[in-house]
Amino acid sequence: MNESGPEVVEQGAVVPLPWASRISSMPSLPGGGRNQVHTLMRILNAVDAEDGLATATVEIADGTVRKLRDAVKQISPAGLVSTVDRQHFAVPQEARRWMESQDPLALLSLFHRHVRYVGEMLDAISVEPTSVRMLKETAATEYQLEWSTADQVRRRMAWMLVLGLVEYRTNDLIQLTDLGHEALGRLQLGGPERMPQPSAVVVEVPASPAAIKALVEQLDQNTLGRRSSPFGYIPRGNGETSIVDSLYLLVNAASPHITRADLLTFSKETFRMSESSFGAALTTLTKSGLLEQTGFNVYSPTSPATAWLESQEPLDLVLILHAKFLAMLELIPLLYESDKAPDLARAAHSYFGLTRVDVGGIRTRLQLLKAAGLISELANWRFHPTPLGERLVQEVPLQDSMSENVAEISVSDESRHDGSQSSAELLAKELEWASVDGESPVRLEKAAAEALSFLGFEARHVGGGGNTDVLATVESADGTPVRVIVDAKSARSGSVNEGAVSFDTLAEHKDKHEADYVVLVGPGFDSGRVRPRAEQHGVRLLSASDLGQLIRRHERSPLSASEFISLVDPDSNAGKSLEAVWVQAERRRELFAQIVAVLAQEAREADEVTKGALSPEQLYLIVRDELDPRPTTDDIGDVLKLLEHPLIGSVRRSTEGGSRVSSYRLVDSPQLVREKVSSISASLAGIDDDN
Repeated sequence: MNESGPEVVEQGAVVPLPWASRISSMPSLPGGGRNQVHTLMRILNAVDAEDGLATATVEIADGTVRKLRDAVKQISPAGLVSTVDRQHFAVPQEARRWMESQDPLALLSLFHRHVRYVGEMLDAISVEPTSVRMLKETAATEYQLEWSTADQVRRRMAWMLVLGLVEYRTNDLIQLTDLGHEALGRLQLGGPERMPQPSAVVVEVPASPAAIKALVEQLDQNTLGRRSSPFGYIPRGNGETSIVDSLYLLVNAASPHITRADLLTFSKETFRMSESSFGAALTTLTKSGLLEQTGFNVYSPTSPATAWLESQEPLDLVLILHAKFLAMLELIPLLYESDKAPDLARAAHSYFGLTRVDVGGIRTRLQLLKAAGLISELANWRFHPTPLGERLVQEVPLQDSMSENVAEISVSDESRHDGSQSSAELLAKELEWASVDGESPVRLEKAAAEALSFLGFEARHVGGGGNTDVLATVESADGTPVRVIVDAKSARSGSVNEGAVSFDTLAEHKDKHEADYVVLVGPGFDSGRVRPRAEQHGVRLLSASDLGQLIRRHERSPLSASEFISLVDPDSNAGKSLEAVWVQAERRRELFAQIVAVLAQEAREADEVTKGALSPEQLYLIVRDELDPRPTTDDIGDVLKLLEHPLIGSVRRSTEGGSRVSSYRLVDSPQLVREKVSSISASLAGIDDDN
């Protein structure tokens, strides 16, 4: 990063980073709308105040307290926070300039430099008033940003609205403000570099041993498409040994041949490896074409692996692995569009058929490519092809991209998302629009009642003089009824003023309805003393945008209604409790999907080592880097028990060979697992709340 501030050209335009180095995801901070700016400032001030200590805490706009390492996750890739070391962060000069000046154009310049389709989206709006849908289409057709929903466009729009760069001309059409036109004139626009720039350095690819050359020459689109998806487990000895060295030690130990028991002993002594971990490692070695079974429990290096042992060239190892694993050398040209592991993982999943978005597996591939001198690491764990890498991919067969199929899927998704929006999406939008419709206050009252009903409350709109706007009831986990009154205040300005709220009246309504909690819903609460007075009177403030996001999240990941008591509780710790429960539920669902995907892959590629079944410990080694925090073996065991339950019955457990460790084999396709789970849901379709 240029610490002196944004790089400019002679005309004074802010020059963005290369498209491949700009991130695709726009930060979305808690609170929404204007609260995003306050949240951002709080985080940056906390980084300064705490000397960037990752374990320090900061209270953000939604009332939750988070560690700095969690609070900066979204804003760090956008150039707002830089990493000093594993335990410390810092505010770069570019972001500090905005902190000191509060100039909207300074923040816009920072976003434009680091995030794709920021200034470019302003440019798309400049011609004529434009809708969110049209901006999403422009992102796809002109900037290769194939988003399945309009969420990323709305995120950018939220920042531009609060910075005063755009405004709504109608309910659907957005136009630039005078400040927006001024800002656009200061930005140099960018776009995807569709054709790699040829390197000025001419290199020759070193000749490979005959066995490896023959392996590469037999590659065609059919064999490339049948390669394995997950990379599997490679021991690292507490991170002390590189991936290349680990593989070399294991393959060398098996030369010219070795029994399984002796290789296990070697692995325990060299890598302090458990027996279950050894099983996963041996599976990786056989799937990678480095070892083959040559007798009963006897293994030897393959011919290409023997040639690699003699050459000791990492490039030869990469060529062997390219013949066995999806998205290996294909990552090199892909780096021109996506230069970080998470984006590469999503692209590899879409373009080359990886069974899941395997970030850990992509990181392993990147380390191997780097060791072979095919890519180089730039700042912030970003990678770029080297001249050798550019030349190699011209000579070695690569798998064709599945982009045409992806485009068809995207069209289908577009029609599903935008053609018939879900009830949650429609309700969330109604909340947001009603909150700024000052001429029809009843509209927000009714939307708030519908929102609480959607979350599982028994809610009804009351309204009228002397009454609360909404009365809602929900049962706690122990069956005790909890009563809530809701007061809804719309404001065209986007912020509820202190004078619009009578806290004494709210107290009277609470007594009248014998309510446990009082909630005030509005577009925002940033003016005057609304927040401190609400805290003083025990009133929970809830913005319409926050409530809309909760509804969207509940549709994707439903929670029991009793969990939402934390939503109406004014205690600042209540929000943390709800977030913790939700994150845990989402992690369990994600873990369920990943385990089904891994077991399905293992069943398709069954070998003599695993026979298509994996133990909980082996599953842990494969999926541990996909969730933060990592799952436990107990978490994995719970998923396996669910899959094994007679209602689903999609896995079979075995303890072959007298082992006390159970292994699990998926006996159904993922589609059938999905249909079985869906059938359980469908069986409840005729049951309503009155039965």
